[in-house]
Amino acid sequence: MSQSTSKTARPRGERPVQTAESPRTRQILDDRARRLAAPEAIASDVSVTDAMRVLLCPMGGNLYGLPMADVASLRPLERLGRTGVAGAGAVMGLVADNGRVRQVLDLGVLLGAPPPREAGGYLVMLNGRRDIALRLSERPQSALVRPDLDHPQHAVVVSAGDDNAKTLVILSVPALLAGDAPVGA
Repeated sequence: MSQSTSKTARPRGERPVQTAESPRTRQILDDRARRLAAPEAIASDVSVTDAMRVLLCPMGGNLYGLPMADVASLRPLERLGRTGVAGAGAVMGLVADNGRVRQVLDLGVLLGAPPPREAGGYLVMLNGRRDIALRLSERPQSALVRPDLDHPQHAVVVSAGDDNAKTLVILSVPALLAGDAPVGA
């Protein structure tokens, strides 16, 4: 019951050879496949020391960034407890997180947007603030940004796909929570 196969094993990661391919065509296609499979490259004019990682928060047509140093964790908002205070500005309710109760503040309202109609979205747990979580309506993502030297509270996205090369505002968590301070870092 031995079966012999005429197929030969090819090294992993190489495309199967088509019978009508020339060596040049094969080289071009293999180079293209390697380029497309490579991790996303950071713009060449950005040095690693100049760039910083932020949690990219899209809101409407605007982009905001929370410094990753301020972000403890991120999770979907599944259940929101009500508070006894109706219409308390940015306060949306309460959420349980690892045995702690956190007050949920809507980031959009903190930035001047009208209160949301829906309670869904994502929660950002903050470092150093175990009593507060920020609610985001849209899914955030991690991005590498290059600070704008002329405007310290602005930065340019250098590694986030469709948002690449867009300008965003870097948020200061202490200023957001103070309520009366400027928002930018």
